[in-house]
Amino acid sequence: MNKPNSQITTTPLWEWVGRRPKVCVSCATFNHAPYITQAMNGFCMQQVDFPFICVIIDDASTDGAQQVIRQYLNEQFEPLSLLSEGREEVFHHKTNPNCYFVVYLLEENHYSQGKSPLLYANTWMEQSDYVALCEGDDYWTDKHKLQKQADALDANPQATLVYTNFRVIDGEGKPISRAYIKDFPGRSHSGDNLPMLLRYGNYVMTFTTMYRHEVLQSDAYKNNPYKLDFGLTLASALMGDFIWFPEKTACYRSLQSGMIMSNHPKVIQMTKDIYCYYAGLLMNGQCKPLSLSQRINLTTLILIWALKKKDYQLRKETLSASKLSRLLLPVAYIRLKSERLKDRIERINK
Repeated sequence: MNKPNSQITTTPLWEWVGRRPKVCVSCATFNHAPYITQAMNGFCMQQVDFPFICVIIDDASTDGAQQVIRQYLNEQFEPLSLLSEGREEVFHHKTNPNCYFVVYLLEENHYSQGKSPLLYANTWMEQSDYVALCEGDDYWTDKHKLQKQADALDANPQATLVYTNFRVIDGEGKPISRAYIKDFPGRSHSGDNLPMLLRYGNYVMTFTTMYRHEVLQSDAYKNNPYKLDFGLTLASALMGDFIWFPEKTACYRSLQSGMIMSNHPKVIQMTKDIYCYYAGLLMNGQCKPLSLSQRINLTTLILIWALKKKDYQLRKETLSASKLSRLLLPVAYIRLKSERLKDRIERINK
């Protein structure tokens, strides 16, 4: 079930089952032995009227997660056929006729080598209309999640992404609250999400999403050197609208290791670089069509972000992009001071 990146080849699923998969679910996992079964259960319970394939990539776990995955496959699936000359196999769920798994149990940790294990899912994504993502420590709770999201994208060709509300739990599955994500649902909405993302940063939880595969194949996404969730969200927002479902379809497992990683200086710098990269695309017109009022608002938001984060390089690049941005700099200063004054008043009132 493991093959070097340079030899990754896949045979179209429809050659084995006679139907093209509509959705590819990509699940990267590492040392999630206590949780991966719950994630796979969430995939297998999906009730849909189309075939979907789940690509499970275990990045050389050391906690027994690969044994858990093997046991799950033996109990729940039938091997369908070997793929090409490699050792990967397609597995067909015993009771869900639309559910297929491809599993890569890697022998060497790719993340530590600076390589993304998600490379193994790329070709499967290309063979599907839509892509859903969920790491091995999170899981879905709504058995109709994939169907509802695929139907929404089918009905709204201008939309690039569907996302939903979610629950937050700890490592033992108990409901908890996390201050840094409590405002996410309030910022979420259908339509153009680009202004809100440029103002607040990412609030779209990837495990709740479904994307058009064109987003992941776009130059905007592929040329971004950092494949973090925020980059995928911004690429989607540059290309089209979002669809928001307020119902909770999944659980986010907030673990201490994940919180430490998100606050790591390297991750903070990468997030900053991602923002600058997509802001540059926007300022150069490499995005969906925008009206003059939209361009004014988005440019102002980028300038406010640059001032707030003291990102002098972003400010310089934005001001040099157009005469409009130079005219908007005083507006950005005033709006930022107004926001800070409002925040100060709210803290005093508390």
